[in-house]
Amino acid sequence: MKVHRLLAILPAAVGVLALSAARAADLSIANTQAAGFDDTTPAQPVSVNIGTTRGQQALIVFQTAAAMWGASVRSAVPIIIDSQFNSAATDSVFTCSANSTVLAYTSPSGYVTGLTFPFPIPNAGYDFALANALSGTDLSLGGTQFQVNINGDLGTSACAFPAAWYFGLDSSIPAGQVSLFTTLLHEFGHGLGYSSLVNPTNGVAESSDLSIFDFHIFDVDAGVPWTSDSAATRKELVTTPSALAFDGPAVRADIPTYLAPPPALFTHFQGVTTQLDFAKGEFSGPLVGSAPVVAAVPLDACSNLTNSAEISGKYALIERSFADAGVVCTFLSKAERAQDAGAAGIIVFDTHPEGLVTMSGTPALSTPAVFISNQDGLALQAEVAQGPVTATFAAGTQVSNTDPSGTRVLLYTPSSVSAGSSVIHWNANSYPRTLNMEFAIQPDIRLDMDFTPDVMSDLGWSVVKGLTVSVVKLLEPLVVPGTQSSYVVAIINRRRTAINNVTLDLTPPASSTVASTVSSPAGCSTGFPCTFGPMQAGDVVLVVTTLQVAATASGSFPVNVTLTPSSAGSSDSLTATTTQTVATGGDLKVTVTGPASVIPGSTATLVTTVTNVGPGTATGVVLNGAVSSSASNPPTFSVNSGGCTGAFPCGVGTLTSGTSISVNTVFSVAAGFASGASFTATVSSTTQDPNPANNSASYAFSTTGKSGCSATGEPATVLGLLGLGFGLLLRRRRV
Repeated sequence: MKVHRLLAILPAAVGVLALSAARAADLSIANTQAAGFDDTTPAQPVSVNIGTTRGQQALIVFQTAAAMWGASVRSAVPIIIDSQFNSAATDSVFTCSANSTVLAYTSPSGYVTGLTFPFPIPNAGYDFALANALSGTDLSLGGTQFQVNINGDLGTSACAFPAAWYFGLDSSIPAGQVSLFTTLLHEFGHGLGYSSLVNPTNGVAESSDLSIFDFHIFDVDAGVPWTSDSAATRKELVTTPSALAFDGPAVRADIPTYLAPPPALFTHFQGVTTQLDFAKGEFSGPLVGSAPVVAAVPLDACSNLTNSAEISGKYALIERSFADAGVVCTFLSKAERAQDAGAAGIIVFDTHPEGLVTMSGTPALSTPAVFISNQDGLALQAEVAQGPVTATFAAGTQVSNTDPSGTRVLLYTPSSVSAGSSVIHWNANSYPRTLNMEFAIQPDIRLDMDFTPDVMSDLGWSVVKGLTVSVVKLLEPLVVPGTQSSYVVAIINRRRTAINNVTLDLTPPASSTVASTVSSPAGCSTGFPCTFGPMQAGDVVLVVTTLQVAATASGSFPVNVTLTPSSAGSSDSLTATTTQTVATGGDLKVTVTGPASVIPGSTATLVTTVTNVGPGTATGVVLNGAVSSSASNPPTFSVNSGGCTGAFPCGVGTLTSGTSISVNTVFSVAAGFASGASFTATVSSTTQDPNPANNSASYAFSTTGKSGCSATGEPATVLGLLGLGFGLLLRRRRV
């Protein structure tokens, strides 16, 4: 992984904002072409996602995740998130197999050091979102703070991995689907600072700097911060299980809220007792009992066991492995074959040196079924071959996923480097349930963000500690008189104790009324005010309401929400407002399409389309276009259709609501062209445009044969970004 740092040099007079005075963070989603938000494929509303097209539902999921994070952290500078659904055809990171794929990765747009501003740790690198919040200044110079890339092939014929995206806003995820919502909560955490500037393959800090996250990583064995370790030591720690932990006062204080001692698995061999880390299978019976351990024959249990007489009444040791084509060998099928042979339980060990995963499948068995690591499995297999080994499930004493002191949460350090996953995730197998920032989505994942806001607090964010709320306008940021506008309200209990009940009230502008309301969990369908409860520590309530906008609406359109808890908390943040401007003119939207790549020495035709989304007429419409490139021989172009000839800018005239115009631009690409370039189209009008965010669009030129990522998983150079480098933070899932 390689991350470059952008040192923002601004006048020394810029000061540091006191975070206690900062408002709730405004996270907004940049609606880019690549995001898939314009996909008009019909879709049935699911959970409280009211979108009726695939694109609408995807955008609503992004906006709801932004609402939850906006309720949790504070910043006076808006946080703009670039987003896109990518295909393996253009981004090799998303290559699928039947056994694994990458769901998403997040690329911070850049870092600022504390040497530039008086940040808490001078030598640390602060990602743009946090640096902006600390300084009260947009150090990203009007750009996005981070980019979230989603596997757009998932669920299509282009991806062999047997899963599809689930767009519901709840944790009742159907079998065979992956929650986009929980994935985004995770990815936004990376974008807000849960990231390292250390290359895990060699332990070297990129550009000689460490991130603020790195300054909170603790070397468990040596008892020192890993910032004081040498690069060689860091390289070793990255591949030493349970060697690194996150250390910070906010996380320490919340360990009893989210983690507890799990049932423990002990093995007894030649007078030595060893405790093994494990993940309980989704189909496991109660974790109780004690029995000898016998290796299954065949070891992978992909066919009926041939040593049933030996294995009856004992725990079967089984290798995970991956089955040959046409052979059904799921975790559940292995367990069922062992149970049919009379096994009292199963212990599956990983084929590869990766993290623990929860074995999925139903129905539940009557016997215990657990998954252990490759390292522990090979050691146990060797012991079983030498003499009698007994395994026992008993009450544990060590708090799950913490270092021996129980005060630091372990980070993910598998015995071989997992690109984009090692170090920058929690260790797997948390108890009593999965944490949001673990490296893979597990079946018991929930909507809340558990420790992640605590991490943000330790990194320097101002974080709401009590009950908190936010409200976000859904879909396009337009309020049109006489139509309907929808909003999501996110309520989060960030206290460490339960709240008996919480009442929510919502106030629309005068003459506008509530048309419909849905919530997850249910409880707010009959209008406002409505009451939920109890809310446990970390619980989330999502409410989606649709307002009927008055035909006479004009000017600004504020929507206010207020919480009234059954008991007051000094750290509560109980009110939130979102305000949009009522549309009067035409909302102009521009898109640019072209070939995926171009051949040097040829021509390429781009199509620029300007559409007036409404509600009114746009007059004096002007279209402009320009090429940016660092090459000495950038592409040249001419405009030859749609009322534009020769060169930009050109006057388009008047566009009524719902109409569009397309312009063809022919580019000549020099034979020696091997660099990147981008063409950016912009549109303007003399009438008010209620949503200028979609008034520009870009197309990036790349030559044939240039891939989106190198073989090592690093992103390709992105031109037109003033040298900002992207760090690759992958999120992998295996079954």
